[in-house]
Amino acid sequence: MKKRVAVLMLAVVMTVLALAGCGGGGKDSPVVGAWKATEVEAMGVNVKVDEYLKQMGMDDMKMDMDIKSDGKLSMDLMGQQAEGTWKYSGSTLTLTVDGEDAKAEYKDGKITMEESGVKIIFEK
Repeated sequence: MKKRVAVLMLAVVMTVLALAGCGGGGKDSPVVGAWKATEVEAMGVNVKVDEYLKQMGMDDMKMDMDIKSDGKLSMDLMGQQAEGTWKYSGSTLTLTVDGEDAKAEYKDGKITMEESGVKIIFEK
């Protein structure tokens, strides 16, 4: 079961790297700031990201996102760097990287990205 969750998590991370969205920002937006992936949920199982990375021997890897007030963002996902833009409307955060859009939800102080039934949760 852990191996299946690990494979799904890696698939989601790789998908996130390929994502993109349209720019737009705002210094007063609640999504502006430094975010760190804290947990992954797949098939009803929650896994803490730090514990997962440690178990996989990758505890020096990061899954971080920096959303800037000028509408730009940068990501470091397990050693893969990405730059892009973002827009926030209602509770929907649209991230754009390499011309591709990814939707995420901002709720209760967390950003949740979901792809193929796997969720990655980011917290400040």
